[in-house]
Amino acid sequence: MSSTGESAFLETLTEPERIHFRHLALVRPQLPSEGQIRMLEGLARSLASPRLLALMARTPHWLAHWPILLGLAENEATPEAIRRDLEMVVSLFDQMREMDQASVTDRIDLSVSVKALYSQLNADLKPVAKLLAKQLAKAVSSTGTTQELPPLPPEHPDWDALTTLPEAPPQHPPAVGLDRVGRLARASHTVQPEELLAFLMDSDADLRQGALQNPLVSEELVCGALTQSGEPSFFEEVYAEARWYFREPVRACLMDSPGCPADLSRRVGLSQRLVKALEEGARDRLSLRRIVSFFTQLDESEYQFVTYWAKRQAPHLLRVVKYFYDRLQRQPSGLASALPQRSDESRWATLEERVFLASKATQEEQLRQVLKDPDLQVFRLALENPALNSRLLASTVSALDPKRVELVAAHAAWSEDPMVAEALVHHPLLSEASALRLLPRLPGMKPSVEILRDARILHLEVKRRTLENLRSLYLDMDIPGRITALRASGGELMRHLPQEVLQDEETLRRMVADRQLDPGILLRLARNKLTPRAVLEQIAGHPVLMAHAAIMSELLLNPKTPREASIRIWGLLSEAEQQQLLRSPHLPSVLRTLG
Repeated sequence: MSSTGESAFLETLTEPERIHFRHLALVRPQLPSEGQIRMLEGLARSLASPRLLALMARTPHWLAHWPILLGLAENEATPEAIRRDLEMVVSLFDQMREMDQASVTDRIDLSVSVKALYSQLNADLKPVAKLLAKQLAKAVSSTGTTQELPPLPPEHPDWDALTTLPEAPPQHPPAVGLDRVGRLARASHTVQPEELLAFLMDSDADLRQGALQNPLVSEELVCGALTQSGEPSFFEEVYAEARWYFREPVRACLMDSPGCPADLSRRVGLSQRLVKALEEGARDRLSLRRIVSFFTQLDESEYQFVTYWAKRQAPHLLRVVKYFYDRLQRQPSGLASALPQRSDESRWATLEERVFLASKATQEEQLRQVLKDPDLQVFRLALENPALNSRLLASTVSALDPKRVELVAAHAAWSEDPMVAEALVHHPLLSEASALRLLPRLPGMKPSVEILRDARILHLEVKRRTLENLRSLYLDMDIPGRITALRASGGELMRHLPQEVLQDEETLRRMVADRQLDPGILLRLARNKLTPRAVLEQIAGHPVLMAHAAIMSELLLNPKTPREASIRIWGLLSEAEQQQLLRSPHLPSVLRTLG
């Protein structure tokens, strides 16, 4: 691809994606060093961009390194079709390891299963699987690694083709035949994205509300439903929920969707134009009049969004928003009680008065305002105010600029506070050195899981050390503690610690024995190719199984599920569900014969 084409491709990426893409493009044409392999492994596990993950999965000489391939297979952001293919390679080697330790009788059955699974591999992954098998079998050179490698990529690859996402699986409607009570329960608990999307677009308001309360509903699903829905009341329901009201993609869908009521679309569109005008600033009298005109037309319900935007992007405009919200009648500020008496109440506070307030303020609203003061001296004094508490400071950290974030991170007292330290680590502009210094201040497993989940944290060393800390915490726990940690994280520990969690068969068996276990955890276990066979067999007999077709499907698509359990589950499926599974290339040949 030419430099012009590459520039055009870069325009399609977000700013964090461009940073990671430049690293990948720099390393891709050559054999990676040990340090680069560790970097690629970290990216494979932590990247949240499906396009960049697709690029890594389409680079064969990277997949020849087992940690990178395993990281891509475990990353839930990897496109589904690619992840399925990589999981089959993981399952292949897992079965090969089992075959080495099995008895002579079982080894014959496992050998047949391994050959059948290899025949189902994607053609591009078969050479990678062979190479990995040779690396495990014997050393060819004195360095202990095989000299057979996939060909290196050309100098100017087609980035668009390498990052194009595979086609999504065909959509299918939710299960029919249930009464209204059953559909309401299904809307609240289904784990199938296609079915949840259909419930969100249903004409029944109760079904839509049930779907909106489903723990698996995401911003992507809500935006998809808004784009396709023709129910005017659905748009008002989404707009009325605070968790969707402030999200930019959801508001864009409300404004652009053809089914959105005209009044709601106008309200949201007007506030978007106002925010854009405030970003551009009042360059002349005409633009100032335009901003005033937008404010006078703004609906009262939209002031929450404009205030939220001003707090995050332009704290100095909060007074302007308040001025118009009070309908051009300026109210006395909450700062007045702490400031010295002034003869002229209409003028702005001087620097001396703001310094006095930073040292003496006792009310939360006063402290919030001095923490956002444009003068750095006022901010430093506010940090020493005895009335400032960790909860208030932690809630303000996200709106601070890099210089202030570093000041808090270097503060002797506040850097030791776990709540403040956690908020600082999640700030996207905090330096790597400061983040590494704050990591030991974060107690427990939850902060580590949140750091690994946060895509805004771009420092790979921070993610690596957090992963090491999470691993050591998990390994130091007893079995009841591990079960509690797995359930509290919703099974997400399996994504970050696949080897430690999925090789701990005793913990998994005791956890699955609980009849009230979260179906999402069972789904993760059923999907993962590293899950022990005994645990898969135990899931196949779990009482939750009958209510969740997705868990049954994942068990059938997992080549490690015991044959007897697979045949029994296959008989529980409807004909339509069996036909849907027969379209998948990953269905084991034994079940395909039954179908």
